Amino acid sequence: MSDLVAIILLVLCFYPVLPIMAAVMANEAKPKKNIVIGCTLPLTAQHDPRVQGICRDYKRRIWLWFFILTAAIVPAFVIKRTSLALAWLFFWVLVALVMFFVVFARFNVRLRALKAQEGWVTPYSGAVVVDIGAKPEELGKPLSRWLFIPPLIVSLIPCVLALTSENVGERWAGLVMAGTFALCCALSLVFYPLIFRQRADVVNSDSGVNAALTRVRRYNWGKVWIAMAWLSALLAVTLWFFIDNGLVFMIATLVYTFALLYVCLRAEFAVRRAQERLPRESGARDYVDEDQYWVWGLFYYNPNDRRTMINDRTGMGMGLNMARPAGKIVMGICAALLFLLLPAMSGWFIVMDFTPREARIEDGVLYFEHLTEKYEIPLGDISSLELLDDLPSSRRVAGTGMDTLCEGRFDVEGYENVRISLDPQQDCYIVVLTDEGLTRIFNLMSEAETEEFYAEIEAALKS
Repeated sequence: MSDLVAIILLVLCFYPVLPIMAAVMANEAKPKKNIVIGCTLPLTAQHDPRVQGICRDYKRRIWLWFFILTAAIVPAFVIKRTSLALAWLFFWVLVALVMFFVVFARFNVRLRALKAQEGWVTPYSGAVVVDIGAKPEELGKPLSRWLFIPPLIVSLIPCVLALTSENVGERWAGLVMAGTFALCCALSLVFYPLIFRQRADVVNSDSGVNAALTRVRRYNWGKVWIAMAWLSALLAVTLWFFIDNGLVFMIATLVYTFALLYVCLRAEFAVRRAQERLPRESGARDYVDEDQYWVWGLFYYNPNDRRTMINDRTGMGMGLNMARPAGKIVMGICAALLFLLLPAMSGWFIVMDFTPREARIEDGVLYFEHLTEKYEIPLGDISSLELLDDLPSSRRVAGTGMDTLCEGRFDVEGYENVRISLDPQQDCYIVVLTDEGLTRIFNLMSEAETEEFYAEIEAALKS
């Protein structure tokens, strides 16, 4: 795979995050459940020229950052090494996440200041309101959990086939790949019921509107998890039967990603349209205001609410109560994964890419080192030594596959129990086979160094 193709694939994986976030965040300027940019406003205030002006400025700022960040992804195409391009894209994603939420928080503060100045309050301000008028059957019934069992079974088929495979590399690759998507199916089964344990939506005193909004949220939540289960199962089967076809692997993964995004976004905006339309059409003039529990309109913090999981204010998703210990822990883990793990991963890829591969012969032992990849092979255990100018067909089982570094466990045609550490752009590879049936394939930082070390091994074996 060429450098440009690899970078294009990376951009295809990362860039869709940007227009999705921009569209979702810009949509927050439309009133949903009487909430505008995270601030609860009465119907008359929603049409106030000052509020409308703040909303227009907010949307302009969101789309301005969309175009700035779109331009900022271009350097990924001119960066020559995949590790550096990947680091740039990780950084780019973090900036996109931060800037959109910073813009949201700043305009939320502006709206809340205007709200306080004008005294736009309600008798329900600061109260956690429950609608006891809505009957349970009106809130929507959960789908049978048995609907999630067939895709789970389908996703387990590749796992069973992988376990029975005689090819070690194929077995591990199949288990990791199919097991990942089987886990997605299992998570669908686990997470789907959570939405039915949450408090029903309460917008105003109209129980019919509250029940309808709850039904819409729960129905679309169910559609997303069912779709995720079936798409994951079908992808697991497809990838297993085309495990040696890189093109099918790539196309199937992209189709899965975009199909899942389509289902999620369609469901999300269906809920948002209902949250915009139904409260407006109800005619009710009262409304529920929980702004004091939402920091910058983004983070729910209510010590008086014993729940850890809560419904997002708009859309169909769920969030965390940051006043609960579990909420703090989960949010801390998510923040660490985003702002510590991603930079650490990109830094590790760069270190791997630029750390020299070194080899030497000392006291009758061949030593090879590259960070964590280390070989110690007694010369007396070497059964065969080869110098190849073309790497046979290979497939990664576990490890790294970049344009300038392939390292880890690979399934290589014609060899067994293979570990490699090499630059695939070179045309020179040392193959060492041992009496124990192990294969090590590597090269050094240049073809000249690799050829020189191969000659040194040959001389040491003859002496």
